[in-house]
This record gives sequence, C-alpha cells and structure tokens, in this order.
Amino acid sequence: MVGLDLSTAATGIASTHASTGEPQLWTQVIDTSKRPLRVQTDIIDMAVRRACGYGSGNRLIGAARVDVVVLEGTFSRKSGSDYPLHHVRANVLQWLWRMGIPVVDVSPATVKVWATGSGATRGVNKVTKNKVIEATIATYGHLLNIPRDDNACDATALMSLGLAAYGQPLAPMPHGRAAEVIDGICWPTLALEAA
Repeated sequence: MVGLDLSTAATGIASTHASTGEPQLWTQVIDTSKRPLRVQTDIIDMAVRRACGYGSGNRLIGAARVDVVVLEGTFSRKSGSDYPLHHVRANVLQWLWRMGIPVVDVSPATVKVWATGSGATRGVNKVTKNKVIEATIATYGHLLNIPRDDNACDATALMSLGLAAYGQPLAPMPHGRAAEVIDGICWPTLALEAA
C-alpha cells in the first residue's frame, strides 16, 4: 500500500514496503521546491516508482509490486496557478495506469476526517494542517518515523486508510468515523496471489 500527497513543493509518500519488496513502514517528504517543473516531475516520478517497487527502467526491483496507491485528490484555483500540480499528477497517474496499479482518489476533506475524526471547515474546531499533523503523529508515530510535515502526514493517513479498507488497520482509530470514511470511498477489488 502506498499513500501519496503530490505537491510541486514537497510531495509526501508513505508505504508499507521498501522498494525491494521487504515489509517496512516508512514515510518521507520529497522536496522539489524552487526547481523547474520538468525537474520536479522527474524527481517525483522516480520517487513514486521506487515506492511502488520499480526502478528507473520500469522493472520490479523485488518480487512484488504495490497493490494499491491511495492518492489525495486535487482542486482547481480560479487563477490557474495549479497547473504545475495537475501536470505532475497527470504524469504520475499515467505511469500508474501503464503499470496496471489501481489508484484510489481521496478528497482532501476526507483525508482530514480520516486523520482527525472531524471535517470542520470553520470556527474553533476547523481542521487545520497542524491538527492533521498532530493527530497523525499521535495515532501512527509509535509505528514509524513521520516527519512533522503536512504532506508526510497526509500520505501516512492515506496509506493507513487504504490498509484499514482492506482489513489491515495500522492502529485503532481514536475516533468513531472510520467505517463511515471507508464506506464513502470506492475501493477496487484486489486479485489474490496464488499461495
């Protein structure tokens, strides 16, 4: 399972396995700020390939590849300043499609509810990036080293959401909205490998 929070400044990636296929929970931030878009795209593309078990030549490094990528959805700004993010996203989605890796798109609002139990957008209970960071580290910080970064925390939350949806939760959720969030997303049926 891989969780992805794509960004042209700092992409968050979380995975259940090392690029060589061994079980290993990890999360990281790929800093691509202040670089040309083509360079950002290449750096992010290679990081996603490694997280999915592939090398630069589109060959599996280990014995198995990722089953599902859970990706934070995007939005559009009226000014059109989101073109670079859409460019990176399209590149990553095209590669995942070519490799036959299922993608689950989760809205940013749903990520917040999964991480914190709340979807409040206003007032004192508004779910801020800091609240998502605090909740994610509190829930999963004992299992893996999570950078204190909203992109890394979103990616970790997405990975954990995918695992929970397939009956393998990383940790008990500290709030009662887990089933509601999981049921509100269309999850692909996974092919079982022969034993």
